[in-house]
Amino acid sequence: MPQPPARSQTRTGSGVEPRPDGAVAPQTMIRPARELAGISLRELARRIGVSVGTMSAIETGKTPASAERLESIVAELGTTVELLSSTGPADEPREVAEFDWRVYPDTHLDPVLDAAIACFVRTGYHGATMRTIAAEAGISVPGVYHHYASKQSLLVAGFDLAIAELSAHLHPARDEGTDPVTRLNNLCQALVLFATVRRSLARIMVNEARNIDAPDAARIDAFTDDLLTLLRDEIRAGVRTGALTTDDPAAAARAILSLSLSVCQWDSPADDPAAVAAQYARFAINIARN
Repeated sequence: MPQPPARSQTRTGSGVEPRPDGAVAPQTMIRPARELAGISLRELARRIGVSVGTMSAIETGKTPASAERLESIVAELGTTVELLSSTGPADEPREVAEFDWRVYPDTHLDPVLDAAIACFVRTGYHGATMRTIAAEAGISVPGVYHHYASKQSLLVAGFDLAIAELSAHLHPARDEGTDPVTRLNNLCQALVLFATVRRSLARIMVNEARNIDAPDAARIDAFTDDLLTLLRDEIRAGVRTGALTTDDPAAAARAILSLSLSVCQWDSPADDPAAVAAQYARFAINIARN
């Protein structure tokens, strides 16, 4: 059984930055959404009429993005980033597709990141090289460096993408529940669905966190803490109501996180991710009752 990923995503920078209301700051979702859409940094910069340097600074939070600029970015990214579409005046009517935390839609990553993820899963981070990634992507090595500065930047991009998706799904899953047991059930199902549907990303999170360099390593650690806190808070709430009976909510949270993510290590993909998620959620509740 894998241990919870040892590191995590951002409070600042290119990751998922929580706001006081628990939502995700729109600007921090640009990079993961761009990667989901398969659009390079250079191409997005060209489309919205800014330099590559400015686009990079917007993604990392070093340069503020106006509501108008965010709207331009949303238009270019299409429907790949629901969280960005919530920017602008609160009374402004919008048509936003209903978000279902149980659904992980098909993704279209840029070819280089897609190739890097495949190589990291197949040979491990240290076994992959920029040359093997280029061969997997079907482009030249200079072509890889045109989009990503290093192998480390590709690994970080994979983590950013994984964490953005988890963040987008876990909070709605929790909020749909009306009591601690249901919320814990939903959180576990969301984790297992991620580990089955986004199997390669989950494997990278579980197996390669130790290879993230500073300062990104601190972000990975922080995100893991956030995951454990989500689980632990619901377990503690369940203990207070008498619905759960564990005498160590922190240990139960760690066990549930490890159990949920372990599905990504199966030899073959799950035939029915929803059924596996429901089964593992029952296991999680039993852990919290022991």
